[in-house]
Amino acid sequence: MIEMPQNTTQADRISNEDLQKLIETRGPYCISIYLPTHTTGEEVLQRQDAKTLEAALRKIKKALESRSWTPEDIEKRLEPIQEFIEDGEFWRHQSEGLVLFSSASWTKAFTLPMAFQPENRISERFYLLPLVAELSIPKAFNILSLELERIRLFKGSGRGLREIDLKDAVPQRKEDRVGYDYEQKGLQFRSQHQAHDSAGFHGHAEADRDRKNEIQRFFRQVDQGLQSFLEKDPAPLVIASQDYLAALYREVNTYGNLLEGHIVVNLSEVSQAALHEEALALLTPFFNREKEEKHALLLQYLGSGKASTDLEVILKAGQEGRIDTLFLGKESGIWGTFDAPSGAMKTVSDPDMFTESLTNLAVFSTLQKGGWVYMTPEARMPDDKSVAALFRY
Repeated sequence: MIEMPQNTTQADRISNEDLQKLIETRGPYCISIYLPTHTTGEEVLQRQDAKTLEAALRKIKKALESRSWTPEDIEKRLEPIQEFIEDGEFWRHQSEGLVLFSSASWTKAFTLPMAFQPENRISERFYLLPLVAELSIPKAFNILSLELERIRLFKGSGRGLREIDLKDAVPQRKEDRVGYDYEQKGLQFRSQHQAHDSAGFHGHAEADRDRKNEIQRFFRQVDQGLQSFLEKDPAPLVIASQDYLAALYREVNTYGNLLEGHIVVNLSEVSQAALHEEALALLTPFFNREKEEKHALLLQYLGSGKASTDLEVILKAGQEGRIDTLFLGKESGIWGTFDAPSGAMKTVSDPDMFTESLTNLAVFSTLQKGGWVYMTPEARMPDDKSVAALFRY
């Protein structure tokens, strides 16, 4: 089964569902192909990227021949990848990098805004190491979209947004809750550009107070209705609204993890993808603080048994589900074998296409158990090692 990118006019995101499928897929010949690609220019006109993939496929064919595969079996196995090569429309909508994952039962391509070195791997699991920067984008969060005519809640992560069905727990329209005709009452609204003062009220002082009270009555009901949804997964909450509505909601909010700052957007016009990008821009500094806190704990616990820079120790901890956070330096490719029952590791200095990436194995075991993986500058890696881990216990 071939899975094409849902929107080939924009760079893809690896969703939580995608990541889960990549982690769960196992088999003796999982193929991972990484290629740099072009968005414009002569390379696109001459189908240079398709030719690069074709060259990669020839190398993979030779590797499979070395494992005594028949030409018929090789052709059948690589046919889904060959179809991408022949798809002219696919190559006209690339980003900086292309990743192809192919198992015995499915094949999927990701067009990503990341430049990759050409690389082909065949293993019993997919090769995710070059994607660590993509996979370590911010954790779970909530977005509360506030309008007087519509209330929406999104569960988000670095890989996308999912709208939550609020059912009847939250009033959707202000007048449904307070019965207030806000089109008149001698009150006018003014909306200004995001870079200027927030939207608000002007008119008679008494009417302004009435209007504010009506909105806050509505928002109190929204706040109460949201608690059952937010308490299940108490991730940070970000407001997306006009400035004055965000300010009014903060005055009545009872949720303890409401973040400072909010997303100022025209909610009637913004796409869900654009809302997601705005959220990431706001949240990345917040989550980077958490990364720094984990890094400080890593340095603090080295030598205590709660952290390590020994890859063999890290792989054993990964098999036991003990890795809280894995830190990788830029040059973190370590190849060889790891025997899970005995915990014995052997390294290989001259890997071929089939050699296991031990660093990739550490990434897999961390992600499988809900841990986090971060790329870290070499200068910040302890003991001059390229892999380090903070353990849960």
